[in-house]
Amino acid sequence: MSYIHCSHDNHYQPTESLKNLFEALIIKPFEHDLPALSEDIKNNRIYYWEDIARILRQGQSDFDETSYDKPSNEYYFPKDKVSIYCVHHMPRHLFGSYHIFTNCLTPISETDKVVFIDFGCGPLTSGIAFRAFAEQGDITYIGIDSSQTMLHKAEAINTYGPNTHREPFFDKIALIRDADSLPRLLSRYIEKGDRAQILFNFCYFFSSPTLDIDGLSDILIQVITEYTQHKLCFIYQNPDHRSLSGARRLKLYGKWEKLKTHLSTFRSQEIQSDVETFSYRRLINGLLHDSAKVYYEILRCK
Repeated sequence: MSYIHCSHDNHYQPTESLKNLFEALIIKPFEHDLPALSEDIKNNRIYYWEDIARILRQGQSDFDETSYDKPSNEYYFPKDKVSIYCVHHMPRHLFGSYHIFTNCLTPISETDKVVFIDFGCGPLTSGIAFRAFAEQGDITYIGIDSSQTMLHKAEAINTYGPNTHREPFFDKIALIRDADSLPRLLSRYIEKGDRAQILFNFCYFFSSPTLDIDGLSDILIQVITEYTQHKLCFIYQNPDHRSLSGARRLKLYGKWEKLKTHLSTFRSQEIQSDVETFSYRRLINGLLHDSAKVYYEILRCK
């Protein structure tokens, strides 16, 4: 049974087991380590999106380095920033990913073999969503994030698991800091002729200012070349870029467009895209965010 529930009109909420995970690994550490910030959020004394986004530099902060936030005159340590990220971003990305997976991907059967590669995996957010979607099947999860602090959080969340039996989300899991080893790593999980489906997930990943799109293209082309007989699916998620222009649009969407161009040389593509709206409640003060939006593209290589 899935641990994410959609009650009506794309309104998502966690079941009791997932609430327990949030409480144990996200809410309690946040309230313990950052009591003043926690109280400000509970009592609506800060502008939730603007102030938290500033502290995390729009999600582009180095999560392995201590940062100083001048307006609040506070230092934030790596585990603090990961904790803030989980409270602020995780529900939106989690339920947005789950919405896209359940509405746009082919259901996973018990006999299917899938390798889910999660770029910018953070604290296992899209991994949780994908496991809720793909409740059965032979699933391998590969999470890639440049922050070791984030990967430690992802490991803890995977170990905690989705239910009271403390079974992990994924038994077959690899958490790595860069994609260079990906072609070699895949050979451990995919055997010649096993027809495993390979999914590449990019959840709010391409806006990173340090992303080397040419290097990433080279790695993905190696994978495409090696696994020509396998189904490949690329899932792109980001804020809606279509109303933007100039540098901000290029930042959000330009690198993805460049990657698609590189990949199209090797396999023909079928693309599905749209903007989806959904709702959920925040982790700390429980306020309803009823108009969250995510732009997505599903690229299937044929």
